[in-house]
Amino acid sequence: MDRALKLGLNVYVHGPPGIGRTSFLRQIQRRRPEARYTRLHGFDTLTERLEEVERGLTGQRRLRRQAPNQWAATIENLSGTTYKSVEDPYEHLRAAAKKLPDDPSPVMLADDLDEKGIGEMFGHWRDRAWEVPIKWVVSGTSASLDPPADTFFDVFVELERFDSEELQDLLRRRTATGPPVQRDTLKSMSESALESISPCTPRRALSVLRDLYLSDDLEHEASRLEEMQKARASLKPTAAKVLDALGERGPTYAGDEQLLAEVGVTRSRVVQILAELEARGLVAAERSGRRKLYGANTKRSTSTSPAGSTAQEAP
Repeated sequence: MDRALKLGLNVYVHGPPGIGRTSFLRQIQRRRPEARYTRLHGFDTLTERLEEVERGLTGQRRLRRQAPNQWAATIENLSGTTYKSVEDPYEHLRAAAKKLPDDPSPVMLADDLDEKGIGEMFGHWRDRAWEVPIKWVVSGTSASLDPPADTFFDVFVELERFDSEELQDLLRRRTATGPPVQRDTLKSMSESALESISPCTPRRALSVLRDLYLSDDLEHEASRLEEMQKARASLKPTAAKVLDALGERGPTYAGDEQLLAEVGVTRSRVVQILAELEARGLVAAERSGRRKLYGANTKRSTSTSPAGSTAQEAP
């Protein structure tokens, strides 16, 4: 990564939710004083994203764009794209970047940008983005990018799930404090629990450790985790992917676009799988307005016997 930035290359960092993309970017920020961090999740239009990048780059919106007319604003809000009359949406960001020291040149760490945002910022407006005198490190969940956004980035970095050895190292660092007797007991219980969920994201591992540490009955909690992993082992690949995604990203709804992209099936199939997982006690559901949110069940006992078609799904 350091060599890529020294060579002035743009970098795309990807991995599933909970893999540590934000921590990865923060590590770059700590090592490189010229790096600036911004999180782009929740910004729906190109204008909003570029203004947030400008704020992250300079600390303020000194060169904020002129407010669009009422019709332009309406079109932009409805379409989720910049109004067509804007010839160069990067104009003000480019001007702001030119006011910064160029030795070393600024590094913009743009975190949590969805596929649509990447396609617009670095695909549709790729040539304009190239003209901004900064280096980009962008993080997202998509493993591959559609042309022409894919050609904007010179280096692709995939953050992979932790294997057993990495999880044990995480455990050692997490159990480094506390009374020796309690520490040894927790470590003994945690080792088998982490082994059963390997490979997984750091977020998932820390969630398991938290449940163990906060439990009043370590043996019962460890047994429950083992029971859930046995139930998961009976699932076919797609159902297991859905369950893993809920464990890693937290509660979400069946139409979550990132969830659908991650598991690679239609919304109707995810709805069916979630209903079957709920019937088996592997997920819990609750209403949030009109939506039904599903999350990995961490409270109730589960059944390892197949129910419905989840365990019988064709590969």
